[in-house]
Amino acid sequence: MKTSIHTLVWNQSVDSMVIESHKKVTNHLGLNVNYYHENSPHGGWINRTLKESSDDVVGFFDIDCVPTNKDIVKYAQEYVYTNKTLIGTAQTSNHMGFVARNHVFAAPAFFFIHREKWFELGCPSFSEADGCDVAQCVTRKAEEAGLRYQCLYPTHWERESSSGAWRLGNYGLYGIGTHYRGGVYHLYESRLNQNIDLFAKRCNEIVSNIFSTADMRSSFDSYSGYTCP
Repeated sequence: MKTSIHTLVWNQSVDSMVIESHKKVTNHLGLNVNYYHENSPHGGWINRTLKESSDDVVGFFDIDCVPTNKDIVKYAQEYVYTNKTLIGTAQTSNHMGFVARNHVFAAPAFFFIHREKWFELGCPSFSEADGCDVAQCVTRKAEEAGLRYQCLYPTHWERESSSGAWRLGNYGLYGIGTHYRGGVYHLYESRLNQNIDLFAKRCNEIVSNIFSTADMRSSFDSYSGYTCP
């Protein structure tokens, strides 16, 4: 199994502390990540990277998204390779219309795909489109083809965004600083250069092997402020 991991860095909008924190984690976990310092559209960059790759499994990390352990990366790579499929963090497009905001898809923040299967599906574009956020149309294409894939659902989150907490369909809530099942941490909205201190703190905890969700809000029990019995 040949694998690779890629991260896009928008130099004009990403604070250097975010980049340094990300690299600190990937180095600590022994992950060989290819960093691209360019201001390309996210979806188009993924399309190009997949087409130019020769690996069986190709992975993508957002610059403000890191695994908290190496096991989740190994799991994702092996799952995708064995099943010729894709895996990503669960997300909805709350800023789009009714259909998009109620469609849970595998987001490209932490994402792995079987390259050959992508070609078999017709190379569906990762770019934004009508009713699709980045990578959402790829998930829809997989669903139409009857392909079994996997989403990692959130377990905890930390802060509300400027627009409040985000709904994940009928599942629960997520927001700034979301932890996903298996061990993935996504800050979100780092391009706004807010909450950078939070990302740096969590990355330092990962490197120090003391990362914990103990002081975070539960995605399961925080829907509309209601605590499940």
